[in-house]
Amino acid sequence: MQLELFDFVEESSKILEQNIDRFKTAEESIDLFFTQAFSTKDHFMDVKSRVKEVGSLKEKILRNNLFMEYQTPEALIHNLSDLIGVRIECRFIDDERRIYREIKNLFRVKKDDGYYSSYVNDAIELKMDEEQPQRQKNGFEIYKIDGRYVDGDESFNFELQIKSLVNIFWGDIDHKILYKNFSYSTTEKFLAEVMSSIKENLEMIDRELMILYNHINEFTSNVSENVKNEIKVALSKSLNEVYYNKVKSELGFAVDFKETCDTIINYLFMKIPDRDESYLNEFIRIINRLKFLSSKYIDIKETIDFPLDLSFQDKFTNTIGAKLSEIVNKDFNWNLFFRILFDLEEGSMEEIISNLISFLRNRYNEVIMVAVSNFEISDKIRYDILNYTMNKIANKFEITSSIKLISDEALLEVHNIVKSSLANALNMWDVEEVKQLIDEKLLSL
Repeated sequence: MQLELFDFVEESSKILEQNIDRFKTAEESIDLFFTQAFSTKDHFMDVKSRVKEVGSLKEKILRNNLFMEYQTPEALIHNLSDLIGVRIECRFIDDERRIYREIKNLFRVKKDDGYYSSYVNDAIELKMDEEQPQRQKNGFEIYKIDGRYVDGDESFNFELQIKSLVNIFWGDIDHKILYKNFSYSTTEKFLAEVMSSIKENLEMIDRELMILYNHINEFTSNVSENVKNEIKVALSKSLNEVYYNKVKSELGFAVDFKETCDTIINYLFMKIPDRDESYLNEFIRIINRLKFLSSKYIDIKETIDFPLDLSFQDKFTNTIGAKLSEIVNKDFNWNLFFRILFDLEEGSMEEIISNLISFLRNRYNEVIMVAVSNFEISDKIRYDILNYTMNKIANKFEITSSIKLISDEALLEVHNIVKSSLANALNMWDVEEVKQLIDEKLLSL
């Protein structure tokens, strides 16, 4: 007769497998949220996520004796803190602290039992009252935050970690050599001392790399803006020449679309990390694409099969996406914009469109939040102004369909409009007055 423990293990594994699609949907939503929240940050690298695998679940139940802690497999799965694992990756150990502070700033809507959500997505909650970083059993610190994804009446737990490159490397070593190695007991003290020495050396390397990184950034900062502008101007001219000749050959007359080329090049460079090596890499990539495209036949009169089944998460992206779908084969500027963008960008048409619209949403979110952060107002007013301005920008685009929406100038103008509206309001706490001023100023955008 099989031990009751193993029946519990098998039943828990079965529940995990039966619900894997739902857990993966939650995982993807959490991954997307944190990717979008940090994608424009220079110190951010990536988000990695996973749903716990069956083998890992079985091992954890046995290792932590969870059979004795939970009465039913359902209760175990519901309370499993790392059912979903999410890791925000950054460059240096100091960046872990920066990202944690930014998360604290983002998750400010208090729920019950110590959980907080953001104004951006209230389905994702984090337990922000616990002290961070936490001290692990091995004596080292880690930023590890309990979270949950709320889906109607149900919620799925996830564990959010913040790790630098050094700590990712260290964590892999620690996990494989100590955490999941059950055969070293006779040399445990020796291994622990060696691992501690490795950790100290890695932290020293982290500090040296950060000093080097900051030195390079400081050295190049005085010349980088001119270099970057020259790179963009050169690429825009090359892009214009390639498509100018193709359009003239196809239509029999010249069309001025220098502004469209400028907009595309600016967009491509806006969405990469603001580092010199990134600019150079993108420059080389686009040059190589232009060489290929110069010999490619392009049918300017052909319609674009714009995907109709794209779905977005909020009113801003839905409005922009729907309008672009409506006008892409009517408005020549947008038609040419997407025709060129599809040629230059990597990925599927759906990915390119989604990335563009999501990028716009994140950039406008960012410039508006920077504008309101200069004033002593409540979080509720801050996010009320953010959502109102975002909706107004989307509504304006629905009316004008202006391609200038993507430009640096439009982003700067929206920032200045919000900032000046708050500054000029007789009472910045009077949200309606601030909104009215934003309305009036947006007319000129």
